[in-house]
Amino acid sequence: MRPIQILFAVFLCVALPSHNASAVVPNPGFNSLFIGHSFFKPFADGMPDYITAAGIAGHTQTVVFSGGATGAPLALWENATKGPQIRAILDGGDVELFGMTYHPDYPTSEGYENWIDYALAKNPTTRFFIALPWSPYPGSTDAATYASTWLTYHATSWHAFIDSLRALYPDVDIYTIPYGQSAVELRNLLAANNLPSAPNLIGAAATSIFTDSLGHPGNILRDLGRLVWLNAIYDVDLSTYTYGPSWGSTDLKVIAKSIMDAHDPNYDAAYHSDFDGDRVGDSVDNCLITANPDQADSDGDGLGDACVSIGC
Repeated sequence: MRPIQILFAVFLCVALPSHNASAVVPNPGFNSLFIGHSFFKPFADGMPDYITAAGIAGHTQTVVFSGGATGAPLALWENATKGPQIRAILDGGDVELFGMTYHPDYPTSEGYENWIDYALAKNPTTRFFIALPWSPYPGSTDAATYASTWLTYHATSWHAFIDSLRALYPDVDIYTIPYGQSAVELRNLLAANNLPSAPNLIGAAATSIFTDSLGHPGNILRDLGRLVWLNAIYDVDLSTYTYGPSWGSTDLKVIAKSIMDAHDPNYDAAYHSDFDGDRVGDSVDNCLITANPDQADSDGDGLGDACVSIGC
């Protein structure tokens, strides 16, 4: 929706509150589909418990996994078994949130475009996130280099990649989850000898950030990343959230909150800013001041039918 339309709608419709008829707004939880590899699946798998503990009703999810590079969106699109499985889920037309990840063997946007096109054809109000994992082989560099490499890439090339997708789909909510920074922050703490509950870089899951040289996540990394996902998806206030394992003097909620507080809000979910409460973010909502979760626009003019029907 163009900014001038938003301003015009607000000017007219705020002046006509009695006509601001409410629409049926869904449960706060999303019917979700998550697809990805082993640096992605543990976080998707943990969401139901974390979301339920936050008091959010209505969240459902399906996770489709394929290891390594085969979990990249394009690889899954081309997979003779997993591709049809994912398309069959989308064919139901009720996927509200579709999460994908990244693998450097598939650096182009082709796979993301394939899945976004297919999902939108089945449900035009589907929202999308792309969760950027941490760098592999964490033992190959020191903590400072590891951190600088990931943070620089995320702030430059990765944001540019998200921008390129948004340019192709200007009315679609596409955002990113910086959960890969969880590994960066834990490595920094370990390098400063300030991670007593997980004192090993690589080793047993219960006491290490990573479980192998490739960088599969240990328990503390899984727990921290899940908190980042929770805030990124549902905007849960981590300063008051109490669920999750204790890691002694290492407060994962504080770390997760700091990651998301520092994240550029331009790359957060649009639906976190939602004037009319219909879970369609203000930046992509075609009727800003009247709840219209279906975003119906019969004449294709960019102004939703819900606004047109009240003269806005």
